[in-house]
Amino acid sequence: MKWFLGLLASLPLGLGYALARVLYFLLYHLFRYRRNTVDENLRWAFPEKSDAERRLIARASYRHLCNLFIEILSSTRLRQSDMSERVTFPNLELLANATENFQKQAIVLLIHQGNWEWMLHAAMDQMGVSVDPVYKTLHSPFWNQFMLDARSRFGATPMPIDRVGREVIRGRKRKRLIAMLADQAGPKAAGYWRNFLNRPASFYRGADKLAQSMNLPVVFAQCRRKGIGHYEVLFQEISLPPHDADPELILERYVLAAEAAIAEQPETYLWTNRRWKKTPPESFLAKQTHNDTEAESIAETRENPL
Repeated sequence: MKWFLGLLASLPLGLGYALARVLYFLLYHLFRYRRNTVDENLRWAFPEKSDAERRLIARASYRHLCNLFIEILSSTRLRQSDMSERVTFPNLELLANATENFQKQAIVLLIHQGNWEWMLHAAMDQMGVSVDPVYKTLHSPFWNQFMLDARSRFGATPMPIDRVGREVIRGRKRKRLIAMLADQAGPKAAGYWRNFLNRPASFYRGADKLAQSMNLPVVFAQCRRKGIGHYEVLFQEISLPPHDADPELILERYVLAAEAAIAEQPETYLWTNRRWKKTPPESFLAKQTHNDTEAESIAETRENPL
């Protein structure tokens, strides 16, 4: 497997993208890789769209997924400057101001959109600061090690999500950005539950707690595709110290920013992810029922005033 991936990574990007078109045909049409999952995710996320519109998004997302696979493989042999030329940061000054020109740590929240791997490498090159990604251990030891090697290639220090608190405290004097793909499924009991793309979803309580306890600024990074193999990253302020007393507001603002980014360019989001497989706890369902009942009562009062 390793030699085969190395062979694919050595291909010129143009030839790699041609191979991605073949891979798209195999995954989407022949093997129907997670087609049911993608269709269900899109039905929930975009109930206002027609079946034909959702099919167009699905097909475009599979094409992007196949291109992304080639790009991630190529990141194991491309120069950092090559990726930096393909990823731009139009409003980098927002992040620079939040971190006082990168003199202190900050949390950068991401989603599985665009090319988050190239974004990490390009950010390190253009900002001159370490970008240390937080990762969730993959089930496959091979792919887990592959991604760790790729992400640490230029000096970054990946941190497992179950040890991120200790790692951040230990390296609190370092100048760095802590990158979190925060749209991954969090724990059922201890997670932050909220509707995400019209379905209950759990989020890890990591970014909000770290930001509160260590006075770290929190910024959202939206990775937009500008063309095949070219991206731009737009930063958006989520919360700056001193933070609001309610730490959940950080995750709430993140979810709103994530939903807006997905709505803007849905075909570049990772719809094959089984993001909503966890069943929400009874406490969340009871809260949702109460909110729905309250909303119906308010609507009825407005329609039938005394």
